[in-house]
Amino acid sequence: MRRAFLLLITMRSLLLTGALACGGACAQTTDAPAADGWTVYSDVSLWQASDAVPISQIDATWSDYSPRAGRNTALMRNRVAAGVGKERWRLGLELRQDAFLTTDRASLDAYSLYQQKRKPAPPASFALQARYFSWQAQGLRLGYTFDGPRIGGRTASIALSGAVYGRQRLRERSVQGTLAYPQADTFGFAATHSDANSRMTYPFMGDAPGASGAGLSLAATLPLAPAWTLRVHADDLASRLRWKNLPVNTESLASDVTSYDENGYVNYAPLLSGRKQQVNRSFRIPRYTAAVLDYRNGDWGAGVQVARYAGETMPTLSLSRRVGSLTLLGNVETRFGSAGIGIEAGNLRLMLQSDRFKIDEAKARSLQLHYHVVL
Repeated sequence: MRRAFLLLITMRSLLLTGALACGGACAQTTDAPAADGWTVYSDVSLWQASDAVPISQIDATWSDYSPRAGRNTALMRNRVAAGVGKERWRLGLELRQDAFLTTDRASLDAYSLYQQKRKPAPPASFALQARYFSWQAQGLRLGYTFDGPRIGGRTASIALSGAVYGRQRLRERSVQGTLAYPQADTFGFAATHSDANSRMTYPFMGDAPGASGAGLSLAATLPLAPAWTLRVHADDLASRLRWKNLPVNTESLASDVTSYDENGYVNYAPLLSGRKQQVNRSFRIPRYTAAVLDYRNGDWGAGVQVARYAGETMPTLSLSRRVGSLTLLGNVETRFGSAGIGIEAGNLRLMLQSDRFKIDEAKARSLQLHYHVVL
């Protein structure tokens, strides 16, 4: 039974790899203003969110287990970037880490019992299904900003950027099957498990895995009226990751500990079959898209954002107030129920977000930091 839950265990690595996280409302960084001279910038954007348990309890006993009905997800988008800009051009280095886990309530209930070393009251049956994807890389990004038409006395802008990636790591896992407890002290399961892991090694393995990758992103700012602005952002609008000699392990697992023989002993019929191989395969980077409608009236500002990532839609409401040289920021994200506060001061923008006051109890937590200097 332990091996049937290998995919669900990867939820730990998904949420523990990053120390902080950034919610959908703050995944888009603030661009440095255009200048004739050089601009140096740095961005940190981190995000983690989980439906089932607080992030800090992923590797514990799940004492605060409260999943959603039906589909459940765990998501992560981490990015650290630094670079330079001049006039319309921008060049930078970035470190990226993207991951998601999609599953359902039944699969999480089964894994929760396993985590807490408990068994359900028989008869009980669970359908297992989950998919996990994790990718990290280093990249070089080049961007250029175009002027669009003038609308309401302001000029629209479109920014295109492309990145090439190296030093990649990739993990994709999936599991499907059933787990049943027909009577006390008996169980049975049948599951299939697939694991593509760029760091996997095994005897008589061939050439080491190799990868190349690239992605194209787009951002547009469209002034609709003097007080209204529409911003559209799409990370990895087009992307491709090509892997050669990627190690893949496929397994079929089954066991029947559900019946007794004529002497009263439990029948145990385990079955395990599988294959390890190296394959050439292509992947796409999980796409992130967002549309934001902003309104400004004097020192006050408000916005509505709808973001989408890994099949999840995340609406956000935001409010800002300029006080002297500072701008105070606040938002509420409704998909994971998180709220954020932030500040803009000169060249610095900082935003923190969580769904709980106590960070150890948070299911969604975030950090966004942007700083630039015009030379």
